[in-house]
Amino acid sequence: MKQAAGLLAVDIDGTLLTDHGGITERVYASLEKAVESGWEVILASGRTYLAARPIIEQMPFLTYTVLSNGACILHVRDLRVVHLERLGSAIVREVVEVMRKNGSIPVLYTTDFKDQHIYYDTLAGACEYFRSYIELDPRAVKVDDVLDHTDDVLQVGLVAKKDVIDDIRAGLAGVNATVMTLPYESTHIGGKSKDFWFMQVVAQNARKNIALRLMAELLAVPKGRLVAVGDNYNDADMIAGADIGVAMGNAPDEIKRLARVVVASNNCSGLAEVVEDIILSGRFFS
Repeated sequence: MKQAAGLLAVDIDGTLLTDHGGITERVYASLEKAVESGWEVILASGRTYLAARPIIEQMPFLTYTVLSNGACILHVRDLRVVHLERLGSAIVREVVEVMRKNGSIPVLYTTDFKDQHIYYDTLAGACEYFRSYIELDPRAVKVDDVLDHTDDVLQVGLVAKKDVIDDIRAGLAGVNATVMTLPYESTHIGGKSKDFWFMQVVAQNARKNIALRLMAELLAVPKGRLVAVGDNYNDADMIAGADIGVAMGNAPDEIKRLARVVVASNNCSGLAEVVEDIILSGRFFS
């Protein structure tokens, strides 16, 4: 494997993409320049492969993608799984029970990204966001009880009101898993919601920063040359853990405080600033 000059990890939503779901010409050109200079560009997203694939297919210079907040590392050119963190069956059961006790509907994602299923067992009492989440996804499969399908789980997800999400998060405090929460966002039903949030539960060691450090080792990235760029709460660990953590201008203040550098927003091609002012300038590297 050829040694990379550095590793640039890029979140998708709110970082690579504008609010309208596109990649600006300036950002695309800058990423091409980063690759031409010997850097490895890796997408690091909370998305699963099916959700990330339309973006991956626009970027032929990509080789690896970190998915599900670090639960999976995929070689996107030969569709080879480089690393996978499953949720243990007993942990899945704990998570489901806590979610149900708080009146929420859990969904279970299988690990087979080529033929992935999302299992759910009811829509009774579901909010419009959850219904959209299920009804618009071709992977969704209704089963009698999701607890009959706990042996091959990549992540458990749900959509609920923010206060319910907070209660579930507190209930999961003692569970050996990583819990991610962020405002629910859908281009289909009005963009980002402040009232309804998405929760994603993955394995304890499924974290963006852990996955990126693994990739930096595999690619023999020189010390000090892991740059991670994000905008949301599920980017916190990679921004804090990178050699140079970068927050987008549209990031919450809590995320900006973790970053060494803050750039312009996703709608103003902030990611291009990372390439131009950090990677290509070389001023951050000895």
